[in-house]
Amino acid sequence: MTERRVWIAQCLCGPNRHGIFALSGEVDNRREARRKLVEPLRAQLDELLAGAKINPWCGICHADKASWHIELGRTYFRTMEEAAEPLRQSEAEQFATSLLYGTHGPKNPGRPN
Repeated sequence: MTERRVWIAQCLCGPNRHGIFALSGEVDNRREARRKLVEPLRAQLDELLAGAKINPWCGICHADKASWHIELGRTYFRTMEEAAEPLRQSEAEQFATSLLYGTHGPKNPGRPN
């Protein structure tokens, strides 16, 4: 029996699990979530990295891209509408952390040594 829920696929740096990039959507099971979320997330990450839109290291702890991994999880939200506000809040918190501690923005100093 499947029960449609909102799932989240997120690319996290290893070892600290800082969020690099994420996708979410309503799906029925893990297999569908891999196909509809994990595969597109990998493709978008590759595109962003190839176009130098994001750095190949964590902007907070500087963990190299080789340590990044993708985690997939099922939430308790049934719809994206229900999940929208908590997801926006989480995104805002991630953005604030990035601004405070990360190497982002128009004066990006690059990867520290």
